[in-house]
Amino acid sequence: MWMGLVILGLFLVAELVTLNKPGSLADRVFQRMDTIVYDWRFGAFTPDRPQGPPIVIVDIDEESLKQEGRWPWSRARVADLVDALKKQGAAVIGFDVVFSEPEINPATRLLDTGRLSPSASAELSQLVEAMDADARFAGAMRERTVIGYLLHNEGTHSGKLPPPFFPLDGKEGDRLTVNRMKDFTGMLPVFASAASGAGFISTLPDGDGIIRRSPLVLRYENGLYSSLALEMARQYLKAPFIQMQTVNSGGNLRLESLTLGKSRVFTDESGLALIPYKGKSFSYPYLSATKVLRSPEAISSLKGAIVLVGTSALGLSDLRTTPLETGFPGVEVHANLIDVILQSTDAANYSYYRPDWEPGLTFTLLLISGLAFVLVLPRLEPGYMLVVSAGWLAVLTLGNLVFWKHFHYDTPLSILMLSTIVIAIFNISYGFLQANIQKREMKTLFGQYVPPAHVDQILMNSQMAGMEGESRHMTVLFSDIRSFTTISEGLKANRLKQLLNDFFTPITGVIFAHNGTIDKYVGDMVMAFWNAPLPDENHAEHAIEAAMAMQRTADELKPVFAARNLPEINIGIGVNTGFMNVGDMGSQYRRTYTVIGDAVNLGSRLEGLTKFYGVKLLVGEGTYDLAPMFLYRLVDKIIVKGKREPVCVYEPVCRVEDASDSRRSRIESYNRALDHYYSREWDDAEKILRELHQGDPDRILYKMYLERIPQLRHATLPDDWMGVFEHHSK
Repeated sequence: MWMGLVILGLFLVAELVTLNKPGSLADRVFQRMDTIVYDWRFGAFTPDRPQGPPIVIVDIDEESLKQEGRWPWSRARVADLVDALKKQGAAVIGFDVVFSEPEINPATRLLDTGRLSPSASAELSQLVEAMDADARFAGAMRERTVIGYLLHNEGTHSGKLPPPFFPLDGKEGDRLTVNRMKDFTGMLPVFASAASGAGFISTLPDGDGIIRRSPLVLRYENGLYSSLALEMARQYLKAPFIQMQTVNSGGNLRLESLTLGKSRVFTDESGLALIPYKGKSFSYPYLSATKVLRSPEAISSLKGAIVLVGTSALGLSDLRTTPLETGFPGVEVHANLIDVILQSTDAANYSYYRPDWEPGLTFTLLLISGLAFVLVLPRLEPGYMLVVSAGWLAVLTLGNLVFWKHFHYDTPLSILMLSTIVIAIFNISYGFLQANIQKREMKTLFGQYVPPAHVDQILMNSQMAGMEGESRHMTVLFSDIRSFTTISEGLKANRLKQLLNDFFTPITGVIFAHNGTIDKYVGDMVMAFWNAPLPDENHAEHAIEAAMAMQRTADELKPVFAARNLPEINIGIGVNTGFMNVGDMGSQYRRTYTVIGDAVNLGSRLEGLTKFYGVKLLVGEGTYDLAPMFLYRLVDKIIVKGKREPVCVYEPVCRVEDASDSRRSRIESYNRALDHYYSREWDDAEKILRELHQGDPDRILYKMYLERIPQLRHATLPDDWMGVFEHHSK
């Protein structure tokens, strides 16, 4: 059972990782598995939707090249095509083509040679405007025409972009999760200013090269740009603008959907929309471009139609790989997107997407089904295990297909199926996995004393941490519950035990979270150390962070204990850094991995002095020197009982970058007062301390020094007086 729970826990962690760390290994693995399920599901149940607005693809095919000449055609000829389509009554015309280079004007080219006579040059100059094919094309596209451009990350940009449909400010824009492109291949400036609209034709294939989704919006610098399909749909609907629906999640603005008038299409957070392909290639009517150019009569299919101009000619065709087939015309990707945008509304949605509640549903199903399998399967015979597992897999698959077919939800299936299969295989093979179970039990046992990450590394490489005694520069922490005798006298034994268990559990978790190793629990005292058994270069910093987190945890437990009629718990913590002896010590009857030495003893003394100075945390000089990233208050220069050498002790206040200006000012004033104190400048020290005391009358340190100064002012001090205070008790 326990092993089953471990397997379930791993899947739960993997699911959390995929949700919180897009692009991680777990995310990539499950995405790849889900794409296999997606392709199978797409082939089995191709999305269906009613007949929408007419969409026609005008194809620059082999016949068009034969009749009109090889591509690229003159822009004047393309303008003729636009005029012909408008004459046929096309509602909106879109080009799945990028016009980024100017066409050479033959008149200008001849004039530039300088070989013409003055009279010929004068006559030809009058024809420059008439022979400007780019101007001719620009004039043709002023109404109902949308042209394409590219947004990409290829390191170069050219041409001009249209204005973004949604400008972004820096602060708000950085919260938006839409995909960002670094470069572009735009259109000629004359086209950018003339076209009635423009949209990018960039696609973002999945990792395997298959086009399952396409961006409807992309970001470039401080603007959002719409795709060709989205812009054509907007112009067809005569929608004045594109609206975005976002969700505030974890400080980010996650894109949810896009609205054009009454049409609403769902996207993922990065602006990608799943493409619900109507079918295989040629699902939409095709017309040869030459037929449109040369047709003297009306073409009924073009009247009121949305027209996409693309190419299928050999050597020019834009072919893509989709879940349905390879060699799929790229222009039909735009056609499918336009189709679904125009037909999807709040009342009838035909776009496929993952709803916001999907992660919660998947996690809940994973948890419930996993727990059920862990609890039920070990009690069944192997044959029944197979039947139950297969039945549950069928339920999961059918439920997923119902979501896909009837609700258009693209819910993941792979992690649920894989967790079911793995747990079932484990239970069936349990008898062959006893050795592995014992190893995990040992890991759980050792995990009570060292962080799980340490245990993992030790199990992988036992040479990293020796049990033999050695001298090592380390940091030790002592934590003690204040007034514990009074607390213990007021509680029955079982209540006291429960209180300590409930307190030590989160405290231990804090120490583990900061790479600490639990040495021992002695009554109400916790001892931990850093930089053993595994090396930790930042052991002093991690110990201080752990101490501060322990204080916060103790404060968080106060209302919890109060609600259970348990006494309030306050702790004092001492931290010291220095050379210590560490290793497996004890007797032949009982041994433990621990640390000893003068630096350890000083850490214990510092914990005992926290109450004397009215502070929650004290650190020694060694810790102070190794952790300059904290803001400190110098507490005192002391000699502890049993020692002769004085040491400075400090109170870490917070990390330097987290300190407010007012806190920095108070600490600087206090430390300046102590500089005056140690320089025997009593009046200056007393003045600053009184000002600080008025602002914080409860701080014991201020009172203590204000009481010392009058005594020292009238005392005869030796020339080598350094302000050291000697403690005569532990």
